[in-house]
Amino acid sequence: MAVPVRRRALLACAGLLALLLGGAARAEPAIAAAWQLKTPDGQLVRYPQDARGEPTVLLFWPSWCPYSRALQPYVQDIWRDYRDHGVHVWTINIKESGDPVRTMRERGLSFPLLVDGDALIDRYGIERTPWLVVIDGAQRIVYTRPASAPSPIDVARTVRETLNALLGERALPLPASYPPPYDLHLRDGAAQSSHLASAAAADAEWKPWAKRYLEGIGADERVAGLAPLGAIADGKAAIAAARDIWTQRYGAEAVARQAPYRAYRQGTRWLVAGAAAPGRLGSGYLLVVDSVDGVVIRVADGSAGAP
Repeated sequence: MAVPVRRRALLACAGLLALLLGGAARAEPAIAAAWQLKTPDGQLVRYPQDARGEPTVLLFWPSWCPYSRALQPYVQDIWRDYRDHGVHVWTINIKESGDPVRTMRERGLSFPLLVDGDALIDRYGIERTPWLVVIDGAQRIVYTRPASAPSPIDVARTVRETLNALLGERALPLPASYPPPYDLHLRDGAAQSSHLASAAAADAEWKPWAKRYLEGIGADERVAGLAPLGAIADGKAAIAAARDIWTQRYGAEAVARQAPYRAYRQGTRWLVAGAAAPGRLGSGYLLVVDSVDGVVIRVADGSAGAP
């Protein structure tokens, strides 16, 4: 007698769950560390308390990582589809040099965001970004995105299959197709992860370089045709101003590829650099702006050999 379609689906989920949770020949899944983090507006989220014994997806990401950007729309869809079916999705910002709230707004994302997650890097063994895990209701990590994931679509499909295995009879239908991923960062055949070493250059490299750069700018240098921006209070405001000006000049896609960004103030001048990764300082877009009135002193493209 033929096995009903629904029963076959449940048997498949049960089989996948058995593979995920392991057998005698497989080590026990790692236990997800507990944590407390805040949303950008200060609301406290606690794990595992707020998961209430239900499956959880965690995505660790910085705004500068293009591989995180490629995966985010699929995590957005997973959150949208599963949030009312007993699954929690939290994305945790780590190793940040920019503004994750602005980044999400620019990318049309609305999934739950938690900030200042660097304390979890060691506790979750994070070696690269994006770092994504699926956790069952018993706090066991049953899936971790591999370093050599074929594509964001493969990751999204596996996450959905894993969640369905955990949900059992509450499993959701899998999508018949997936939208194509953001892929500008893949056209050179690069790997599918950013190691955390790809974050912004450390102060020991950045500050001396920035100081030398600013010292090479004339006292009367200005950019014609750009109105003053107003007072620039801090580094985040300087980076935001730089991204706005660069976007007008070079386009949003090009600016997105400039991450990570760094800002440095000397006297009344802010310097903002794009592509500010270790060993790459000066190779990306640059902005120098007065901190008092926002007069734009220099806009340059370091990759083009501009001053």
